[in-house]
Amino acid sequence: MSGEEKVEKKLRIREYRYEREQRYLRKRSELDEVLEEVFDRQTLMTIYSLMNKGLIKEFYGVVSAGKESRIYLAKGRDDVDLAVKIYLIISAEFKKRRMMYTMYDPRFKRVPKDFRDFIYLWARREYSNLEAAYEAGVPVPKPYFVRNNILGMEFIGEDGKRYPTLVEIELSKEDYEEIYPKVIDALKKLYRNARLIHGDLSEYNIFVLPNNDVILIDLSQAVRVEQPIADSLLLRDLKNIIRFFRKNGVETPEPEQLFEEITGKEPFALE
Repeated sequence: MSGEEKVEKKLRIREYRYEREQRYLRKRSELDEVLEEVFDRQTLMTIYSLMNKGLIKEFYGVVSAGKESRIYLAKGRDDVDLAVKIYLIISAEFKKRRMMYTMYDPRFKRVPKDFRDFIYLWARREYSNLEAAYEAGVPVPKPYFVRNNILGMEFIGEDGKRYPTLVEIELSKEDYEEIYPKVIDALKKLYRNARLIHGDLSEYNIFVLPNNDVILIDLSQAVRVEQPIADSLLLRDLKNIIRFFRKNGVETPEPEQLFEEITGKEPFALE
């Protein structure tokens, strides 16, 4: 190889490295624009780590936003659509409102005092709950990964648009009559197979698919059936579901009757 050819080769290598660095910087800039919420540095570093490991390939816009978390559409390995849930490190009130769900959870014997560590624990709880439910055949999003305050799971929707929840659509009485037993069946599987209680179930966290199948979401607060608050939370879930479907013309049994059918025991004067 002549001297000119060696120089040309070095220049091409430098040009390639420069273009690669520029692509990386553009990716960083685009991601920063997508993450319009002001995340702390540790959260951003966690996102970049997940991207470097290939768990997240592309990051898009917000799917839903709340006071405590944001859910983003993303692409994962094999171009699978992801819902990336990011818990915000914002308020110690979050911990106070969630302590009742973590107490006596056999999977998490120590509740962290540090607020950030508690948020990390909460994300792991949701991943663990989703994993147990998914493996038990409960219709929930498939969990893919959890790292610090970031949870990656199956995106429930099409073409970048999530499916609606029960509260977001108006259906016929016949549709509600078809959907109701599917919700109850999901609760039975959750209790009997996954040994979990959703703990905050309502029309706001049940996705409805085009064929009237259902997907339960927001399992972060789910508790094990052996936890002291489990029975009262299950009865509350049943009251919420029955209230909604009765309002839409579906004939249902009383919540206490459903409780006994699901658990095999009486609800004992629970409120």
